[in-house]
Amino acid sequence: MEQLLKALGSGKRRGYDEIRQIDAISYLFQYAIKKEAGVFSTYVLKIEESKYDVFEDYACEEIKTFQTFDEAIGYLKAKGAEISKITSIKGTLPF
Repeated sequence: MEQLLKALGSGKRRGYDEIRQIDAISYLFQYAIKKEAGVFSTYVLKIEESKYDVFEDYACEEIKTFQTFDEAIGYLKAKGAEISKITSIKGTLPF
């Protein structure tokens, strides 16, 4: 957790994505966190894998801002993120 906080403090963005089955349907979940201007922003995405080609119509995206690291992490956990999986983001940054 200390490494994550240090990386965010130096302007890095961290996150991960994964495919999960819910009621026999595959969903893509993406979680991310960054720190800018003294606040922490989180990004959460959920979309049915088969609907990815019509992303704009089916994606559930949320960007929230928090004053503290603990609040941001608590929110990500509440949305189903596993904090231990958060690492450097490969590819396109979500936000």
